[in-house]
Amino acid sequence: MPYTTQELDEIERSALEAAHLNHSFTPNPQNIARYLNPPPAAAFPLEYAFYLLGDVRGLTVLDYGCGAGADAVLLAARGARVIGVDISPELIEIARKRAAAYGFKVDFSAASAYDTGLPIASVDLVFSHAILHHLDLLAARCETRRVLKPGGALILLEPVRDSKFLTFARRLIPYRRAFVSRHETPLKTEQLDTFCAGMHCEAIKRFRSPLVSLAQLFGPRVGRPAWQVDQWLLKSFPSMAHYATNEVRKLRAGPLSAKKDSTTTPES
Repeated sequence: MPYTTQELDEIERSALEAAHLNHSFTPNPQNIARYLNPPPAAAFPLEYAFYLLGDVRGLTVLDYGCGAGADAVLLAARGARVIGVDISPELIEIARKRAAAYGFKVDFSAASAYDTGLPIASVDLVFSHAILHHLDLLAARCETRRVLKPGGALILLEPVRDSKFLTFARRLIPYRRAFVSRHETPLKTEQLDTFCAGMHCEAIKRFRSPLVSLAQLFGPRVGRPAWQVDQWLLKSFPSMAHYATNEVRKLRAGPLSAKKDSTTTPES
């Protein structure tokens, strides 16, 4: 399957990003511990996504768009058999070095998100962190459904932008983050709903209102506590979810198991 023009651009951009990343790694046990057993009330979206994982020991997990392998290492630390797929050979090479430094075995490969090369119904869980907003959602939906086992789960964490005001403001304030893809754009609720159609939503939660962005301007001593306040505001005033800019969902492919766990209640 030939790469699209957008994919070729992403390969070129990722090579530049990889050239500026650290290629040597010192294991950080504290960071690993942070994601081993996060609480259900986690204030940070990635921690909450890892809470939704549940017990993945012995399960096959696809890190979909794994980049330089940061999430793949955390998934392996949870006891999963991890497959990491990314379109960038350079980022995959860094991911391999990262996993080796931490002492985890991860099966990494460079492949298209639309054609991962994995067998049909071969993975128990797809973990998708900030990749869908780079992709054609219908093509990505087809591939993730193809590789996911019946009854398997998909966890996504994506930037969202439902507020027209915030969308307008984003155009006025240029990104300062390096190596941002010119193709990426935050998703709207209806786009995520289209991607998720046909799957059962077990959990959904919003994070990062504009309060967090403002607080982070004053440094981590102010920015980190702001995430806690942010979650209190979003829970107390549900209408503020319209202005939140991160969303986490846990989806289940049919047929559903009759047994449900504590993660199955959708959250606002």
